Amino acid sequence: MVIVFFAIWFIFFSITPGVFVPSGLFLPGLIIGSAVGLLYMQFLVYAMGISIDKIGGQSYVIIGASAMLASYTRMTYSLAVIMLETTQSINNFLPITLGIAVSLVVSRIFNRGLYDYSMRAK
Repeated sequence: MVIVFFAIWFIFFSITPGVFVPSGLFLPGLIIGSAVGLLYMQFLVYAMGISIDKIGGQSYVIIGASAMLASYTRMTYSLAVIMLETTQSINNFLPITLGIAVSLVVSRIFNRGLYDYSMRAK
């Protein structure tokens, strides 16, 4: 069910930047990243047989959302602070920062940021 949710939002998110509609980029990125984090958590629980109490519950959703946003917006410290203030959990700050750092390194290997492309188009 989460895969269908992810696929629908990914299709919507891929189509709307080309349309001249003020649809926003921040919230769909949060939703898609949350779905990816939830898929990873479900993979660990169901495929690997790890107990949900051992892996930390819903923190994968927060880490996935922050990593997705960091990968296409190239936000670093400000995104970590936004996610920290949103979750109100200081325990998730280090994993969020690590997720942001890894997603920045991987995304810089493959392409430029979304806002860099937008500035070049203008």
